[in-house]
Amino acid sequence: MRAGRFSYREGLPTWERPGCVVHRGEALPFAPNRGSKKETGGPRLLRVAIVSDTHGYSVLDTALPTQWTRNTNVLRNKTLLAPDYGVMYVAAFLKSRAFEGLDLQVINLVADIFGEVELYRDVGEGPPHEGSDCPLNCEERRAEARSYLRDALRDYDPQVILYPLSFYYLALHAREALKEIKETVPGAWLVTGGAYATLHAREVLGDGAADFVVRGEGEWTTLELLRAIERGEVEFSRIHGLSWRRDGASFHNRPRERENDIDLFPHMYTVAEEFKIGLRHRILNELRTYEDYIPGNGMLTSRGCYGACTFCLDPVLWGRRTRYHSPEYVRRAVEFCWNNYPDENRLFYFGDATFVTGRSRFFKMLDGLKGIPYAYNAQTRTESLSPQVLRAMAECNFATVGMGVESFNDAVLRDSVRKRSSREEVLRAAREARDLGMRAILTFIVGLPGEDRDSIEESLEILHREGIVDAAFFPLVVFRGTELYERLVARSTPEELEELRLTPWSEEYYMVGEEFPTVASLVRYADELNLRVREPS
Repeated sequence: MRAGRFSYREGLPTWERPGCVVHRGEALPFAPNRGSKKETGGPRLLRVAIVSDTHGYSVLDTALPTQWTRNTNVLRNKTLLAPDYGVMYVAAFLKSRAFEGLDLQVINLVADIFGEVELYRDVGEGPPHEGSDCPLNCEERRAEARSYLRDALRDYDPQVILYPLSFYYLALHAREALKEIKETVPGAWLVTGGAYATLHAREVLGDGAADFVVRGEGEWTTLELLRAIERGEVEFSRIHGLSWRRDGASFHNRPRERENDIDLFPHMYTVAEEFKIGLRHRILNELRTYEDYIPGNGMLTSRGCYGACTFCLDPVLWGRRTRYHSPEYVRRAVEFCWNNYPDENRLFYFGDATFVTGRSRFFKMLDGLKGIPYAYNAQTRTESLSPQVLRAMAECNFATVGMGVESFNDAVLRDSVRKRSSREEVLRAAREARDLGMRAILTFIVGLPGEDRDSIEESLEILHREGIVDAAFFPLVVFRGTELYERLVARSTPEELEELRLTPWSEEYYMVGEEFPTVASLVRYADELNLRVREPS
């Protein structure tokens, strides 16, 4: 068995002593453990399997080419091993708040069985391809991954299985995987969560496989659910943030209030060994080509985003509210990576939607990072990049700063995207970043309502005039719950909407319109722009 495992029965701190579980600082008694015994006897355990690499598993198992070709195969292959921050945070929290008799095992569907970098390398020169030709992209390897999932679950025989469902790109495949898991271990409680599951809880429960959907932030809800299962309960209406089914009926409990002090959640590297972060880090760094980067070392210093972008899920998921980790918390996590995952590149990535907010905390955080000499990378909203902020980032050895520009058309930004930034703010920040020795990486969206080809061509001309080549153009895709998705649904028949799926397994949709009436015209133009942006004007 190659999965990571950790059990907790002894040696707990007094505030996690057997006989209580801490909830928001209050010690609550719990009933004697009613988990089942292994045949060999011993203490009763509640065996919980946490399945990791679920998105990578879907990417591997479907083997679908994408219509969009910019860096397609490199990014696809690296996505197979990209760490799932969400499930790692939940696992880290369960580890820190473990109760007597809880036995957790992590099953890494990709990292446990495919640990050699050459398996991920394309044989050819790179995109454009119709599909990846790396050694993993074959039926034999897909069968191996399917077999490993079945065998790992049967061998461990869990009473509870946590299978995250966050990504929209192959969400329908993940829902089929839930059905296969239920058939493999029919007696286990099957729990899912993540962005997609949160916004599609009714459909996911309606499939008849998942017993529970943890909606929104998962740490407290998952812990309370496991405690209820451990006590033998069959009625779960008091657990906030939970959707569940029983006897053919579905129930959707009230939402859970978000934790204000997110430092209560241990950083994800406290479960690095179980999730094979060292192996992921090594392979992801060796695969760094085409100047793209999916990090082995990275973290989120905050949760949420104050923005109201019409194409983005964050306002729906987080309610336009941002909560922050303390500078001390961030330093501990970064320092852990520095001490445990050395490599010649020494890169660290901050994936926050709004990295530069909460100014006082931000500057204290950078002061704490100065003694850890990574080359740092971050993305943030452009309006937050004042000259003072950019100077502080440069002094802290930031190598790149990513900006979601979307468009250089201020009217489109204001009316279609609802972004606060302007063309001049972006150009000022990009120039100042470059003058300070940092790379400014700009991303644009092709197909926004109200923007025609002339406007997009003007954006390209500005990039050429400014000498900016670190830019990427993405075709517009939308998700359920976003304003642009609702616009698309309102004007499309079900048959038309089906034609706009990114793949047959996807719950993401290309948004076509008057300027780009077909998917082919939209993605072809985006690909053309990505080639032209690096060419001399």
